Amino acid sequence: MFWQMLLAFGLSFLVTAFLALLFARPGINLIVDRFVKRLLQDPYPENLAEMYNVFKKVGVQNVVEADLRANDGEPLKRPFGSPIHFSDWDQLLFNPVYLSRRPIEESVSIDTSVTIGPLAKRPLEIDLPIMIGGMAYGFGPSLRAKLALAKGVDLVNTATNTGVGPFLPEERKYTKRLIIQYNRGNWGKEEEVLRQADMIEVQLGYGALGPAPVVLDAEDISEEFREYMKLRPGTELKLDSTLDGITTKRALTGLVDYLKKVTNGVPVGVKIGATHYLEKELDILVGAGVDFVTIDGAEGGINFGPAILADDCGLPTLPALCRAAAYFQKNRLDKKVSLIISGGLFNPGQFLKAIALGADAVYIGTIAMLVIAHLQVSKTIPWEPPTELVYERGKFKDELDIEKGALNIANYLKSCKEEMVLALRSMGRTSLAELTLKDLCALTPDISSMTRTELGLYAPMLASEGTND
Repeated sequence: MFWQMLLAFGLSFLVTAFLALLFARPGINLIVDRFVKRLLQDPYPENLAEMYNVFKKVGVQNVVEADLRANDGEPLKRPFGSPIHFSDWDQLLFNPVYLSRRPIEESVSIDTSVTIGPLAKRPLEIDLPIMIGGMAYGFGPSLRAKLALAKGVDLVNTATNTGVGPFLPEERKYTKRLIIQYNRGNWGKEEEVLRQADMIEVQLGYGALGPAPVVLDAEDISEEFREYMKLRPGTELKLDSTLDGITTKRALTGLVDYLKKVTNGVPVGVKIGATHYLEKELDILVGAGVDFVTIDGAEGGINFGPAILADDCGLPTLPALCRAAAYFQKNRLDKKVSLIISGGLFNPGQFLKAIALGADAVYIGTIAMLVIAHLQVSKTIPWEPPTELVYERGKFKDELDIEKGALNIANYLKSCKEEMVLALRSMGRTSLAELTLKDLCALTPDISSMTRTELGLYAPMLASEGTND
């Protein structure tokens, strides 16, 4: 009986829709005819097609952002950083081998593990070279998003970063490898907090924000976040442009030594946004005795940041990595101080290319936030963006399922690891440590020169290695 009723309802719906279309057709045709006639006859200044010309000339995003600026005269608060792709990772390709060197058979295991801070008393050991970057609860991700990330990375034995927000006991509980950021604010620096770190990252700036100050207005701070930060009602939250008292190499050295002592020897390093003055900054950082350096390229994401800092400041990730790796090699630091790179990295090909170019590990951020939303994004779209589900200011933040989000990020990282393993096998490499610049070729002279890799358009100049006669 039920199926008969359902069939009858379906047939009646189709008949009604057909009749509506049949009788509505003349009206639709009349409207379309009038629209096309006006479109092709009205002078350009009063023609609706002029908007196409404007969008083509100015760009849809520039038009929209100009109108947003016109609303209140405040700097834009654009999420996820710059949409500009500065780094041309697609112009680099891996070099598989066939008989010149043997590919690696499936029966041979591939080592994707990484040690961060190899000279530290207690180095950080992770099973793959991908970590979650410093996205701070309250400044960006919601509490549920942070916990999903923590639980997810723990499933694949890698690490997550607290960001500049408050220390979350729940986050510490959910993951065995927690990186604590030593921030430019005045919170989260108690020794009992620092002792719970598996690695300490002194945060001096972002790729998408530089060392600019960050202010959260009182109305943008949720009650829950306010309790974690121990803030009085009506109080704003501020990150200064500099770390209090750290203005010289001597002062930075003192801080690094202090953090190593307090944490009983976990790796201590510094994060900066990439800059054209990179080598000068590295001289100071390395001279301060750090165990690792994190460089965040201009494509780095940010919770909410002014467009000019994301679009027009800093140095892109790819050239920053190449220059840092060359600096490390020149100064014989590549086996002593770890290099972590971040900013606009989204897929396993980019991750592995970064490792081949000299990075020890990469951070991800924007892509991780999108991954934990996965199918849950249906709770917000089509009327709201995914940020409403995963950000602390989001209207649907309480609807994010932590367990599903954790499984999503774990699966994503597993998938990335397996794809990197396949590429390593094809190149005849049994570990990440075996990767060299010889495993890459470039498709343009500029990329070849910048990355110090062979130009793939011509026969290689490098001497052959391991040829099977």
